[in-house]
Amino acid sequence: MNYEVIVVGASSAGLYAAELLAAQGRRVAVLDRAVEINPQERTYIITPGLYQVMDEIPSGLVQQRIERFQIQSGQNQADIPLSAPDLIIDRADLISALAARATAAGVEIITDCEFLGFESRQGKTLSKVNHQGSIRLLSADYLIGADGVHSAVRKSLGLEPVPSVPLLQAVIDLPVGWDPQTTKVWFDVDATPYFYWLIPRNKNQGVVGLISQRSADIQGLLDGFLAQNNFKPYSFQSGQAALHAKNPSPEYSSDSLSVMLVGDAAGQVKVTTVGGTVTGFGGAQDVVSRILGGNNHRVQMNVNKELALHHYIRRLLDQMAPGDYENLIEMLNPSVTSFLSCHDRDNMRSHFWKLAILQPRFIPLGLKLLSRSILNGSN
Repeated sequence: MNYEVIVVGASSAGLYAAELLAAQGRRVAVLDRAVEINPQERTYIITPGLYQVMDEIPSGLVQQRIERFQIQSGQNQADIPLSAPDLIIDRADLISALAARATAAGVEIITDCEFLGFESRQGKTLSKVNHQGSIRLLSADYLIGADGVHSAVRKSLGLEPVPSVPLLQAVIDLPVGWDPQTTKVWFDVDATPYFYWLIPRNKNQGVVGLISQRSADIQGLLDGFLAQNNFKPYSFQSGQAALHAKNPSPEYSSDSLSVMLVGDAAGQVKVTTVGGTVTGFGGAQDVVSRILGGNNHRVQMNVNKELALHHYIRRLLDQMAPGDYENLIEMLNPSVTSFLSCHDRDNMRSHFWKLAILQPRFIPLGLKLLSRSILNGSN
């Protein structure tokens, strides 16, 4: 079982990297511990940045398009129309579509195959796996770890696990009169340092959810929010959301084997919104460039800089009090709203500084939060 590239984990970033490499004539295998590629459903909201990393989005993959965001804290609310709509996609559909594309490009997908680590033989580093109950050694020049938050590849390199937080959302009927092209976010720092959300997934249904701290009773928090707003849950979708791994290295080496990490395994996730689909695709493009001998790592540099900006913003947001969010919403004047309408959450790095010009009141708020962060020892 010899390959040029082995990808561990049939994640969106892993399958995308495998497809790109196979399209360039490389012999690629994707290993996944599941018996079949049949991921659990989870409704995603993804920025139009997806079009920048996927030349073609499969027909029928997009379930809904979001034209407007509403933001609320206390009694204050702001509406932000989107010049380019966000996309509602189910994780299961996305993974299935990417798996089909990878297979069509020539990727061999091997299921019921668990990565166990490395083993050296005759000067060659081999990947050790448990395939359908049998221990096997696989040869490759490159190994890509795309196996999520609890990455076995990351662990085999002796790296600390990627930090993560729990995510839980409930499928509900949309309230009467709700615009199915509008997503709403509620900030409630007494419950979570992140936010609650309602995301329509079609004309009739949506998902209501939150991300919380690891120590919190996330089920209790969501049940309380559902009851408060008279939302009846039909089913629940859960998972662990990776957080940005500060100063991640894109490439490691183990003797004769070059090892790279992408997606959640690399912590390529925006910690402001805990979204990582587009940034994970960017990471996949970078490792493909490295394997194919590209000298321009601009994609990885851009991904890291974007993630670093969100890491800094999260550092400030963690210092927010309820009154700060209410004041922040009051500061969203027409110029700021227009700016946020035109720049999606995955492409803020080159433009973020302009917010201080559009609304000078952001400066004293930012300084106040920064001083709190320093006093609290946040990093």
